[in-house]
Amino acid sequence: MTSPARQLPGAEPATDALHQALRQLAQPVQALTARAQRAAAGQEPLLDALLREIGETVLPREITLCIGQTPAAVLTAAHRRLAGLSLGGTAEAGDAPEDPAAAARLFAARLNRLEAAAAGTGVTFRRRPCAAPQGAGSCTAAQLQEALAAAGRSPLSSFRSAAAPQALAWIHCGPGSQAPDTGGPEPLLNQLQAVRSTFAASAARPGSARMPARKPDCLLLPVSPDVRILAASHEEELLLLALPPAAVPGMIETWNSLFS
Repeated sequence: MTSPARQLPGAEPATDALHQALRQLAQPVQALTARAQRAAAGQEPLLDALLREIGETVLPREITLCIGQTPAAVLTAAHRRLAGLSLGGTAEAGDAPEDPAAAARLFAARLNRLEAAAAGTGVTFRRRPCAAPQGAGSCTAAQLQEALAAAGRSPLSSFRSAAAPQALAWIHCGPGSQAPDTGGPEPLLNQLQAVRSTFAASAARPGSARMPARKPDCLLLPVSPDVRILAASHEEELLLLALPPAAVPGMIETWNSLFS
């Protein structure tokens, strides 16, 4: 009779991912079948089922998600990472930013649209082997889950969070008459405040365009060789960022991932 496995003295404990995989392998077939049946009957949240699919996929796989009998999305996953997500029945890999957090935000926005379309209808997954994704931005299931949780915030708040590590200063004007949130050295804040005042004066002139714009808008102002000001607006919010020039391309890429 085979004895149960034991932890050897001095050996490192198994990782959470390994424990999870071993528990998954130890489940009886009936449990796995019942789980798939619950998802197909609409008794399990779509996002929970999808995150589990990603977390359990090691070898490259193209996963077609069907709502009822209709293909609704195609995912490309490998090494427990999501590398592509297209709505509809055709796979499209390689369109996500290389930064995992930015890729997660892009995928999360698509998943929210997918969840709204499902509206509690049962889902099934069809898997088939595919080539390993090359040069595609990807994220883990945990990063995707975090982006989904953050999606409850306004898109401009998410953009500010992404910019925070590189921003030299910022002014974030939320909706309504609440005081703006600011950060950074006073000289840069003064520059940002001057830009904000210019926008406010422009909006106050008769016949002027209203600021901030109702639709997403992003404007780059090269105020000096060492500082760029990025002015982003969405609905009732305005975000002004002072950035080093090297940070600008990444911020534009993040903006496009959130608002494209």
